[in-house]
Amino acid sequence: MILLIDAGNSRIKWAIHDAGQWLAQGNVLHGDSAGLSADWQAWPLERAYATSVAGDAVRQGLEACCAVPIRWIQAEAEAQTLGVRNHYHDPAQMGADRWLAVLAARRLYPEDVIVVCAGTALTVESLTRDGDYLGGLILPGYSVMLDSLAQNTARLKQAAGEKVDFPQCTADALASGVGEALVGAVERARSRLAQYAARPVPLVMITGGDAARIAPWLASPVRIVDNLVLMGLLEVANQS
Repeated sequence: MILLIDAGNSRIKWAIHDAGQWLAQGNVLHGDSAGLSADWQAWPLERAYATSVAGDAVRQGLEACCAVPIRWIQAEAEAQTLGVRNHYHDPAQMGADRWLAVLAARRLYPEDVIVVCAGTALTVESLTRDGDYLGGLILPGYSVMLDSLAQNTARLKQAAGEKVDFPQCTADALASGVGEALVGAVERARSRLAQYAARPVPLVMITGGDAARIAPWLASPVRIVDNLVLMGLLEVANQS
């Protein structure tokens, strides 16, 4: 029985997997992580795999909650079993959550794909059908962009409205401006990958807390897949 943990910038997502089945899953804010001990003690865990973009305190707290040692996964230069080659200059600098999302996408879809994780940050990864991970983008996520505007401008401290084609009020202008920035990054990456590969525009595979918000704004084809990072951790666990 395997415990899989994805400690993100604001939330901790986890799942328990055994014999080809997802048995349990959940997510909590960093401040509520102490309660995970009770959740996990109910299961006869044999192994635990995790990734974290949070600080050392979060990592230490998770280790204290887990009855078995946690193996912390990092990005690598290659995932041989999946045929993925990492073209990052220094894979050690790459967030492991990004790498794991790419591995999961490779398992799910064998063609060119743009892998998007939409959370506190928005990450946009380019992966060819030949298994070449070309690199990716990192930019502020939806809420972070809105918070930045509210904190740094005197007249924009208000709730965002709706994303529309021609915003005619400030609330809609905020939502539409932020939405267009996020969509623009994804669509430019998609166009760039299609041009590089000399093939049709690739699928966008999107995961994360804001996936359902952003996916309808993107051109087809788009697929929402929950918990790509946890699925990537499972790939690593199954090869260990």
